[in-house]
Amino acid sequence: MNKLLYFFLLLNFNFCFSQFAIIKDTDGFVNVRNTPKKANNISDKLNNGFIIYYFKQKNNWLSIYYKKNGKELNGFIYKDKVKYIYDYKSIPLKSNTNGQVILENNTLKIEVKETNFVKEKHKLNYLKNSSVLNKIDGSAFLGTDGGIPKREYKSIEIKINNIKVEIPKTALQNLYEPNLQNTKANYDELNDILYIQSSNSDGAGGYDIMWIIDKKKFKNRVEFYGF
Repeated sequence: MNKLLYFFLLLNFNFCFSQFAIIKDTDGFVNVRNTPKKANNISDKLNNGFIIYYFKQKNNWLSIYYKKNGKELNGFIYKDKVKYIYDYKSIPLKSNTNGQVILENNTLKIEVKETNFVKEKHKLNYLKNSSVLNKIDGSAFLGTDGGIPKREYKSIEIKINNIKVEIPKTALQNLYEPNLQNTKANYDELNDILYIQSSNSDGAGGYDIMWIIDKKKFKNRVEFYGF
């Protein structure tokens, strides 16, 4: 098989299988373990509603990654202890043209736009004595592996039952090389929570991002990278 084709198939497989999920258990929490088995190996506890990200399943165990108290952590949890984001109502893609995607149904409309990255509008910092880009506007960034980005998010506009949701600029900061065709959205109608996510990169510096809109207000974003 052509090596380039193999790379893209593998990348696509990882993006398709890697998923966001929410801790959901009748006990109100789950134990995170160091190994995929029940033993004296509990490393952490995650409460219901906590967002995790998983790459693979081993038998009945999920290998997960998560962020807690500013740290990136990993471990194993039983597969039935989560609610998968894709299980919530999917918002269908309506169009994808000219740097804009629209996802829409009868109650919800999402418009995501990108724009060219203009380096003159940003402060670029490089590693000492190197051409490797280290920070943009004083912050670490996602989307490239040390190269100058070509594209960035311009805006996300959301209406739920004709109510406009305000998305702050900070929700889009330091996210580059968006792949708008990967934009997906799922809506938890019972709890009025909207999840918007995408897998982005320029072929290096890949990351998955998810924005959470809780009761028509922007709550936070969660990103995972380095795969």
